[in-house]
Amino acid sequence: PPHGPQDATRAMASLARAQPRWNATPLVERCAVLQRTADALEARLTEFCARLVHEGRKTLGDALAEVRETIDLCRYNAQQAMAQLAPQTLPGPTGEHNELRLHGRGVFVCISPWNFPLAIFAGQGVAALVAGNTVAAKPAAQTPAVADAFAELLFDAGLPRTALRVLHGPGPTVGMALVAHPLCAGVSFTGSTAVAKRIQRQLAASEGPIVPLIAETGGLNAMIVDASALPEQVVDAVLQSAFGSAGQRCSCLRLLCLHTSIAEAVLTMLAGAMQTLVLGDPADEATDIGPIVDRAAHAQLCQHLERLERDAKLVARTPMPPNLTATHGATHIAPVVFELGSVAELREEIFGPVLHVVRWSGSDAGDDDGVDQLIEQINALGYGLTLGVQTRLDQRAEHIATQARVGNVYVNRNMIGAVVGVQPFGGQGLSGTGPKAGGPHYLPRFCVEQTVTLNTAAAGGNATLLSAAHQYTAGP
Repeated sequence: PPHGPQDATRAMASLARAQPRWNATPLVERCAVLQRTADALEARLTEFCARLVHEGRKTLGDALAEVRETIDLCRYNAQQAMAQLAPQTLPGPTGEHNELRLHGRGVFVCISPWNFPLAIFAGQGVAALVAGNTVAAKPAAQTPAVADAFAELLFDAGLPRTALRVLHGPGPTVGMALVAHPLCAGVSFTGSTAVAKRIQRQLAASEGPIVPLIAETGGLNAMIVDASALPEQVVDAVLQSAFGSAGQRCSCLRLLCLHTSIAEAVLTMLAGAMQTLVLGDPADEATDIGPIVDRAAHAQLCQHLERLERDAKLVARTPMPPNLTATHGATHIAPVVFELGSVAELREEIFGPVLHVVRWSGSDAGDDDGVDQLIEQINALGYGLTLGVQTRLDQRAEHIATQARVGNVYVNRNMIGAVVGVQPFGGQGLSGTGPKAGGPHYLPRFCVEQTVTLNTAAAGGNATLLSAAHQYTAGP
């Protein structure tokens, strides 16, 4: 049965009592828990892939990629913790020893989404835990079993059961009860911008310490295609970026910006390529596009599509197979492309396989006047998660990357599948607060810092200096 606000209150009190002991656990032991968890997940990879297909409704390829990403997150956070969280000796005058120490903040609340029910649930949790926090984790209501299974991996790897509580239930009740609790020492949230704003307001209204919010939210992600781009490469990147995972990634392409000189050729090729995509059961190896996660999300997408069919120009749609079962067919959305008159017409994120196209004009020779106006329009949307660039002009690619206010810029490739430690992931503006997950600045946000200064002269002087002087004067 789902948990309620009283369960959240009891969990926060219990976790707060357990945190000092877990924080005092040597760093090497906390890191070892993560490494053993990664080993166990690797050994049970096929089982967790099956869980993601069954509960998360992911295709086999997406499920495999997510399990591998989770393994990487466990190992990467363990490695980063050993490098960053150990005490550091700081410079100072002779007769004084200065040391910087990082500790867990207390009880961290981690709220994760359904679209990456393993990788994001794990990534938030292991980062908070290895930093010395205890964790109250609330996974999405659509994917509770995946979260519970990963928590058991952590416990089997040596994590005390007192250090992590997984609570299930609606976000407005259980999630907000955790956030509003006086013992909440920080929040890591991945989900919609609207919910992140509600959490921000709740934290601001709470009495007690000012605590950090690490939010990774959605995006109106664009791809800029100039006249020099290779159409075949563009279409391949668009298919993966806009329609992979049925468009249910925050990094997915939502707005394709085509230079007028190649727009018709690219759209014709894209329309043809879309006819080859296979919709079906996510457990079937032949399936390219699986279902939308549940009926509520499907209904919301249908409302968006009705508006687009009324107000925008239909460019292409993947055919819906007539033989889909009622179970999956009821929540499938066929990939579709609509053309808009301007960038500003895209006002909100549509979380599904729906692509919007606009055309832009500018010099074919690399003059950046036209692309500068386009970047200004994209920046004005307020989101800043991912941006794709398709061009054979290196100088233009660098110029766009410099001007764009986004977290991840991908040049001449797709825009999804950020690799841990290689492409740290996270946005800015309405797309999140940072620091980037899977990057070198993530773990310190889960910590408090303490500097300890010791007057060594009070104990009779600096023995190190005396030792050094003795070595110098002794001579050969």
